[in-house]
Amino acid sequence: MKTIYLIIPYLFIQYIKAQHTGLAFATDKKTGCRVVSSGGSDRDSVSWEGPCKKKLAEGNGILKWYENGSEISRYTGYMHEGLPNGQGLYKYRNGHTAEGNFLNGELNGQGIYRMSQDRSLKGNFVNGKFLELDSPYLRRLQKHVVSGQDSTNLYIGDGINREMFYYILAPEKATAVIVLLPGTWESPEYVLSSNRKLVQMAFEEHMAVMVLSLNQRLILNRDILDFMNLSFNDAIKRYALPRDKFVIGGFSMGGMMSLRYTEMAHEDSAKTAIVPRCVYSVDGPADLESLYRNFQKKLDKNPQAGEPAYGLNEFRKHIGGSPEEFHDRYITCSPFSRDEKNGGNARFLTKVPVRIYTDVDPNWWLDYRQVDMYDLNGLDQSAMILFLLEHGNKKAEFINASGKGYRLEGNRHPHSWSIVDAEDCIRWIKACMSD
Repeated sequence: MKTIYLIIPYLFIQYIKAQHTGLAFATDKKTGCRVVSSGGSDRDSVSWEGPCKKKLAEGNGILKWYENGSEISRYTGYMHEGLPNGQGLYKYRNGHTAEGNFLNGELNGQGIYRMSQDRSLKGNFVNGKFLELDSPYLRRLQKHVVSGQDSTNLYIGDGINREMFYYILAPEKATAVIVLLPGTWESPEYVLSSNRKLVQMAFEEHMAVMVLSLNQRLILNRDILDFMNLSFNDAIKRYALPRDKFVIGGFSMGGMMSLRYTEMAHEDSAKTAIVPRCVYSVDGPADLESLYRNFQKKLDKNPQAGEPAYGLNEFRKHIGGSPEEFHDRYITCSPFSRDEKNGGNARFLTKVPVRIYTDVDPNWWLDYRQVDMYDLNGLDQSAMILFLLEHGNKKAEFINASGKGYRLEGNRHPHSWSIVDAEDCIRWIKACMSD
């Protein structure tokens, strides 16, 4: 098992050796200087105005990316071995991102997402990823590679790299562990930056925080289960973490995974490395049958829409087809089944503290996405919480963080990590651990 210790670059301590194995490069045709290209698209061109060392961008300068001759993004700051490292400013024009993160709720093809207006990220970059924690925490953050073979593409957005890893920020003696699972196409670095306050507060409360490199699949299959178990066992051994004091929280797809893993653990603890004490989902879908039908409706309305096409392909590939054809498989894979009297897998959470966060804002969705309430996750989420309450779980909560949703880049979006109030969430986790 291979380990990488993260050493924060430039303004903080020193450089981390860039891991160039398996990465794609783009070349400034005027100067011959190269930069690392996470997307690896042949149609994009690049220019670098700054020093070059060993044919790689090195030092302060300006990096510009183009598509079809038009500038789509610009990075101003420090580069090390062809990647943004240290303090810098990344500006995105009409939505392209440096990492292929799920920024606007809509998939537009191979890891490229578009925003409705210009946005920017300003702060610290580590090997091309925006990673904004305060320096005392950034220095202690570590990255561990647990597998070099991502054969089924559980993590996408790192070019052709195949490493599976986790980040961890661990105090000397952790009293609890918070696991954060990314949404579709999100990088672990983006998750850490989006949860900056929660991560830093957790550390001060002697809690460790883990973020896994997992941003694909709509069902928790064997590959995901094995990777999660491998990561948890590795971290427990390295840091003497308390196996019985884990909480899992995830965003969007990660929210579904957090619920499903916790259900599996409480159904049969022999299948999982840990049995989470509590679990939360940040606007994650709850009922896969509903999700399938919403995807199909969106695709029928707009055959060019990327997100529903991606989702339906996932269901075809990993379940077999529609709920009509494979009803039992949908029940087996779904965190909650609204049409089942026993709630489907939700019945395994009747004694577990559960929180589902959402930002119900139908006007935003009508104005900016032209979808109605039937397309939102909130209906199934509230139905799941009601099921748990009716079956004796007095610690099941539906939290409507109305108006709180904003992405890291500053744009309003109800589907965001920010709907979780960090201070309140930490208090809830502490209460869960003391029960």
